[in-house]
Amino acid sequence: LLAVWVSSLFISILWHELGHAQARKKFGQPYSEIVLHGIGGYCVGPGQFTRKQSMMISAAGPAATILLALGFYLLSHTPGVGQNFWLRHFVTTMWILNAFLAVINLLPILPMDGGRIFEAYMANRNPSIVPKVGFVLAAAIAVLCLLTGQLFGTFLMGFMAYENWQRMQQRGIRF
Repeated sequence: LLAVWVSSLFISILWHELGHAQARKKFGQPYSEIVLHGIGGYCVGPGQFTRKQSMMISAAGPAATILLALGFYLLSHTPGVGQNFWLRHFVTTMWILNAFLAVINLLPILPMDGGRIFEAYMANRNPSIVPKVGFVLAAAIAVLCLLTGQLFGTFLMGFMAYENWQRMQQRGIRF
């Protein structure tokens, strides 16, 4: 079961980052580097992008994740998939995991894609609000996770709140 979970997470993160890389390629960049680490990954490479292009590149990862979730959800309803325990478990894990990752990743919290989309959108308006929103939302979710006994969620969102707080401090932003 652990092998199914780990392989599902690896495939999902790689697929998500490939979505970003494909969008970067669409906007003229010859290559992208994908870095995977303990709790996720990121896609980087050369190039300058317009605000709209930056938003689309950031949205491409969650869009790929949503497509993967939808594909595995449809596959889970294919006759015969439910007859094999391992196949059923893998397919179910993939669609639930990717639906969850898409929702979490679209929250307007830096450095997640929702935060990057929000940051690109606010670039010419009020960029100082981005880490403020990220901090408040991540802290609120961390407290909710703590109250419901979700220790990993508490850690992850607490870390995100701290990271947004650090961004505020680095930029001299006050509440």
